[in-house]
Amino acid sequence: MDPSTVLPVELLQMIFQHYLSNREKTSPLTLPNGQRPCGHLQTIGLNFTPSVVQSFDLSDGLWVLGRVNSAWRKATLSSKMLWSTVLITDHVKLGIYSRSNSKIPIEILTEILHRSGDAPLHLSLSFPINVGHEKMLSDSVSRSLFTLLSAQSHRWQWMNLTAPAVIWEDFAQIPPSRLEMLRSLRAIVPSASFLVQIVGVCLSVVDLMISSPYSNNHYALPPVHIGMPSLRYLDISSPYINVLEAIAAPYLQSLELRGYARRSTMLSFRSVFIEFIQRSNCSNSLTTLNLYRTCDCRDLIAMFSCTSSIPRYTDLNRSKSVPSLLPNLHTLSYRDPGLLQATDVNLILDMIESRIAGRLRNVYIGHVDRADTQKWEGRLFALNSLPDVHIVI
Repeated sequence: MDPSTVLPVELLQMIFQHYLSNREKTSPLTLPNGQRPCGHLQTIGLNFTPSVVQSFDLSDGLWVLGRVNSAWRKATLSSKMLWSTVLITDHVKLGIYSRSNSKIPIEILTEILHRSGDAPLHLSLSFPINVGHEKMLSDSVSRSLFTLLSAQSHRWQWMNLTAPAVIWEDFAQIPPSRLEMLRSLRAIVPSASFLVQIVGVCLSVVDLMISSPYSNNHYALPPVHIGMPSLRYLDISSPYINVLEAIAAPYLQSLELRGYARRSTMLSFRSVFIEFIQRSNCSNSLTTLNLYRTCDCRDLIAMFSCTSSIPRYTDLNRSKSVPSLLPNLHTLSYRDPGLLQATDVNLILDMIESRIAGRLRNVYIGHVDRADTQKWEGRLFALNSLPDVHIVI
């Protein structure tokens, strides 16, 4: 008698869920305990490769588990949650963009959505942005797949989407009321022109990460202010950091900005950033700030120093001044677009010392010239000697 047939369905479903979610944590041909797979797992050819399960790969994942025996099939078909994750990140390997197979992914996705029932959807989709002569075909298939998913947009809860312009145009047409369940969005877009459109339909997201590394000389920011009261974590990677001008996030807790060192963007960063904080009224709620190649170190110092005259902590006494901008800032990461010299580092340490009276405890400063470290290492050691303070340069 096959012992797996007497296991409770709920236990089988839990095992399957762990298998699907932990694939990338295991080594090829070995179990987490170092042993080789045996029994049914070896029979059906599950090699425990570190690659994740692609939803359209009929030779892997749930499609194979459900063919082992009737008990396993019942376990896979009776769980909506097992089918609620759609992963399409290896389109080349799966060949879903060949002309002869263009209908197959549509049929597979239709079946997946049917089996997931009304469960919240977790989607990780990577459609080619530039694929040369195959662009027309890939855009057509990508758009058909996205149309199917959009019909279920009221179930979207978590999404990681890399897509060409045609997909983002469709995304921007989804009514915000249909995306009220969406809590997390990771977006890579081919043009900065989509940044504000995406923000405009994702009013309920808690965690938003948008990346647009491509320069667009025709980018113009529309004159809008979009309120995002649910937003807690915002991450923008783009030469066009001024997208902040369109957002108001009153309860924002974490902000990460990557500016790709565009000098024109840096010139306006200080005013854009301060206006965003004031417009959002999030100065008290923001506790984590990561700035990578977005502004000159002098702007950083001017924005975050508490006073114009900074006391040195030679005796490790804490200043009584309280910062007016982000008084509850706890974690700060900064990478200068250039190479910081010893003079710059000392000025940054002045700023850090001025905020120790507040909540600042964790700091990372990057891209530093190591030639004159003796000019600031003593101060760094003194600051790191304070309770709960951790500074890395």
